[in-house]
Amino acid sequence: MSLSLVTPPAAEPIALDQVRARLRISDTSQDARLTHLIRSARQRVEGDTGRACLSQTWLERRDAWDGDGRLCAFGTQFKLPKPPLISIDAITTYAADDTATNHDPADFFIDTASEPGRLALRPNGHFPQPARNIDGIEIRFTCGYGETAEDVPGPLVEAIGQLVEAMFDGGLEVGMPASVKALLSPWWRISL
Repeated sequence: MSLSLVTPPAAEPIALDQVRARLRISDTSQDARLTHLIRSARQRVEGDTGRACLSQTWLERRDAWDGDGRLCAFGTQFKLPKPPLISIDAITTYAADDTATNHDPADFFIDTASEPGRLALRPNGHFPQPARNIDGIEIRFTCGYGETAEDVPGPLVEAIGQLVEAMFDGGLEVGMPASVKALLSPWWRISL
């Protein structure tokens, strides 16, 4: 299985001018560094929580539907990574000769209200099986809270802002401040 970013977010959850104001920087001499820190802080928050802040498109490649605990409900539902799920844009399987077959996402029920989002079979449906043993399934999906910073929950935005401040003072390898951990605690990714 692999997960690849296809289309990154068009913006960041916190604006450059907001970060300048937080850090009391009045000129633009640090803008390149601050822009890098904002992106790094967002990616760290997304990585630690397993979520997507702003709308972004991902491609998951799989050998099979089962195998990692995401096929559930007696094999009728498949959980997607990176909540919240906005849409499933394409489902493709591959034959042994690498011929692609595109499957209409409308043939499935797509649950964007649950977290994680799910792809579920309709009555008498089945998950299309690939004939290729490696990366025989591709699922292209869009996830995130929305297109603008206003769509992202406030605690996540504040955590990104505080993390930018900590990284500005201590570098990219700075540990996670306790206040950021507290803000992110409702969204921590739990694995068993």
